[in-house]
Order: sequence, then structure tokens, then C-alpha cells
Amino acid sequence: RYKYANLFPTLDLLTMLWSSKLRVGLKELQVTMNYHNVEEYSGDFNSFVRDDQIDEVISYCFNDIESTTELLNRCVKDIELRLAIEDEYKIKALNKDGVNLGMEIIKCRYLAETGLTWNDIKDLRSPCDYLCLNDIIFDFIEFKTPVLQDLLKDLKEQCINPNDNTFERQFYLGETKHTFGMGGIHSVNVPEIIIPDDDELLGDFDVTSMYPSIILEHKVYPQHLGESFLKVYSKIRSDRVAAKKAGNKIVDATLKLSLNGLSGNLQSPFSWCYDPKAVLTIRINGQLMLLMLAEAFNEAGARIIQSNTDGVFIKYKKSLEPKILEICKDWEKRTKLGLEADYFESFFQYAINDYIGVKKGYSETKNPDLVKKKGMFIDKVSLGKGMAPMIIPEALNRYFVDNIPVEKTLSECKDILKFCTYQKVNKKFQVLYGGQPVRHINRYYMSTNGKELTKKDPEDTSGRKPTALCAGSVVTIYNTFDDIPIEKRNVNYTYYRKEIYKIINALESKQLTLF
Repeated sequence: RYKYANLFPTLDLLTMLWSSKLRVGLKELQVTMNYHNVEEYSGDFNSFVRDDQIDEVISYCFNDIESTTELLNRCVKDIELRLAIEDEYKIKALNKDGVNLGMEIIKCRYLAETGLTWNDIKDLRSPCDYLCLNDIIFDFIEFKTPVLQDLLKDLKEQCINPNDNTFERQFYLGETKHTFGMGGIHSVNVPEIIIPDDDELLGDFDVTSMYPSIILEHKVYPQHLGESFLKVYSKIRSDRVAAKKAGNKIVDATLKLSLNGLSGNLQSPFSWCYDPKAVLTIRINGQLMLLMLAEAFNEAGARIIQSNTDGVFIKYKKSLEPKILEICKDWEKRTKLGLEADYFESFFQYAINDYIGVKKGYSETKNPDLVKKKGMFIDKVSLGKGMAPMIIPEALNRYFVDNIPVEKTLSECKDILKFCTYQKVNKKFQVLYGGQPVRHINRYYMSTNGKELTKKDPEDTSGRKPTALCAGSVVTIYNTFDDIPIEKRNVNYTYYRKEIYKIINALESKQLTLF
């Protein structure tokens, strides 16, 4: 009877760090941790271990243990946060990712507020198979330009399945194309360098805590949970504000999880907060309110650079600054939401979610915190989130922000890991390195004396050639660290230079066409 007894408290780091949709395996984490040895077992886990495999199994197991320990050491703050939550709320928090943890705190507070039990609410939902958008669009939403008036009229005539994400409308506001859908709004951007003239400003106007603010200011909540839910959510926000002012980082981080985790749970049928009408009320009106702001900016003479989810980025004459601030103040009064503004010296935009923004003050201070990087320009490896060669965004950032030649960045870099990327291949394929079978996950860099890394389907009898995993260069596998200096590694600098200049040329050639 003790076969499955839970005799020890356990902590699953992967469950703690990521939701099931975002979770990756330990081998990928070994790569993104820049761990010294990425090791995959080459044998069959379903077979008995032969005598000649014992050393390999021992090595594999120790490598897993040591890399897991390394991951543990990197997660100390996450663990401390969860231990503090366990003490405060008397819940098991160690094995919950951020969103689930935030929802657990809301649940505890809601039950305490209402006197209900988990059994009373765990099966409650507010499903909705059919929703007319006219019933959820706020009365104060209005536009002055024909294109947005037509959009609003079109929306109010729509009755949809809330779970249908195919609805989409495209239109131009000023010079900028926009896409409006059930999930959010965004501008459609092309590569462009934007540097304001001496008499111009680049301003980014973001809505402060957009979704939580809409929930509280416009009283949007799961109908089956009643207004008590709104009271609880409001108290969480006020407690977070107080914790932030007091410098209590643990409480601040804890309650931030609760505030930000709700909107996703409103659309999940598996959540006790499920209410698709509520989540569409938040998202549709959020987009429309943002469009009201963008329209007012455009009408005042500003050029819209980007519109995306919770903010509008514009370029305008300095003489318009009083008018722009007046628009913001009026918009805040009408929508009951707040705006935060950042100003930029330059903006290097490849696409809506790929850009470098250099904030005001960087030229004088060279403070790296004043450089905003997104998408392909992020030059730090994020744990568990894939890994392109970091030398590429590093060279791009130095080139655009500090005018440092690409060749200088490439030649000065002595860290081979910045040239590395990796591939994880589905196990239904066979991975080949120079025609010989290798493991399914490999860290490697592009070299001039390496071998081709390919994959093929063993069941494919068509005679089709294996698929190259790195088009444009042979590679050298670098799963285990060594002491070879970079000068002797035969790095294919031509490959990296070509990839970097693809992006530079896309931006600079587009810039030239503007004049």
C-alpha cells in the first residue's frame, strides 16, 4: 500500500517555471543555460542496459543531475517567492507556474471574501456560444474618421462565436495599415529607420496595466462569481500598489501574477473563471479605446509608427506637444484609463515585434537600460525560449545604436557560445552529421571546415535527399565545452556577416526609398 506513498515534498522546476504549452525539456535548457555539456542518451529507454552501456548511462544520469542542480541555483528567487506564498496563503505553490499561482491567490481571497468552499465554485462557468458585439461595446466608443466609423458600425452588426478567432478586419489609419481581430490590434509594419528631426518628437504612449484597469474601471468580471469577485480583484491591485511603494518586492511580484493571469483564464473552459463574454468585452473595447487615441493623434497631425495591444507610438512636431498632452488627458478622462509616455531618440523597426528603440538620454549617458530591444534584436539568451546565435543581434545593436562596424563586433568577439545555435529534431527523424547518425538535439556553430547537419525520415523510400538543418553553411557540433581558442575554430564569419547584413540592408534600403 505504500508503493505510491508521497513520503517527501517534491519540486518540479519545469512545472514551476513554465505552463504546459511553453515547457521545454532539460536538454533544451542545457543549451539555453549555456551548460558545459549537452548530453542525450543514445540507447533505447525501453530496453535493458547492456554491460557496455553502463558507463554511458552513468554519465548521462550524472549530467542530468548536475544540470538540474544548475537550473535550481538559477531559480532561487522563484522558489523564495513560492515559499513566501505558501506561508501567507497556506497553499501548495512550489509546483505552480506564474499564471496558475496567481489564480490560486485570487481563489483563496475569493473564498475568504464570500465564505464559499472550493466545491461550491469549482464547476461554475459562464459559457457563451453566441455573442452580439453591439451588446458589449461601451457607449462612449466613437470615431470621427469614416474608416473607423465604418469599422465600428461593422463590429456592432457582428454576432459571433466567442471562440472563433478567424474574425479580422484591415484598414489604414493615416499612412499605417492596421489589423483588428478578436485577439488584439496591431499595425502592419515594414523595415524602417525612424530618427526625428530637431523639431520633432518620437513618443510611445502606453496604457497603464491595460487589462486589469479595464476590468476594474468598467466592472468586467465572471458573471457566475458576482461582484464579490470584482471587490477581491480591486483589493489585490490596491495591495500591490501599496507593496510596490513600500519596496516589498515579494508581495509586489506575487500580486502582479494574480492581476495579469486573469484574462487568459477568462477564456479557458477549464478555469473556474471562464466567461468568454467578459474576455471579449475587455479585448474588443481595449482595441477600440486604443484606436480612439490613435485617431486623435492622427487627426492632430502626428504620424502613427506603431499601434500594438496597449500602446501607440507616434512621431510629431514639437509644436504639437501641448495638443498631444491635451489629447492624452481627454482620453484618460473618457476611458478612465491611464497613460505612460516614453520618448525616443531613434527607432529601428524591422517588424511590429522586432525593433530597437533608443530612449531619450542614451546619447549622453550610454545607459544600456535606455535601449529597448524586442524580437530578433534581443541579444541575451532567455532560459527555455530558443536560441539564435547571439552575435547577430549583438552586432545589429552595436551597429545601429553605437555606429560600431559589424566587422569590428565579429572580430572582437572571443566567446564561441555567441556564435552557437541549436536544433531539436523530432525523434521520428534520423539526424545525420556528415552522413553519420548523431543525437536529436545538438548545439553547433557555423564553420568553414565542419560537416553538413541534416535530417531524414527513415521510412521515406522515395530516395529524397536529407533536409539540411542549416542552409548556407556546414557546421561544427559543440555539445561539450573545450579550450580551443576561437581563432582556431574556423568560424564561418562570412555566414554571420551575411545574416547580419540581410537585416541592415532591409532597413537601410527601405530608408533610402523614403527620400
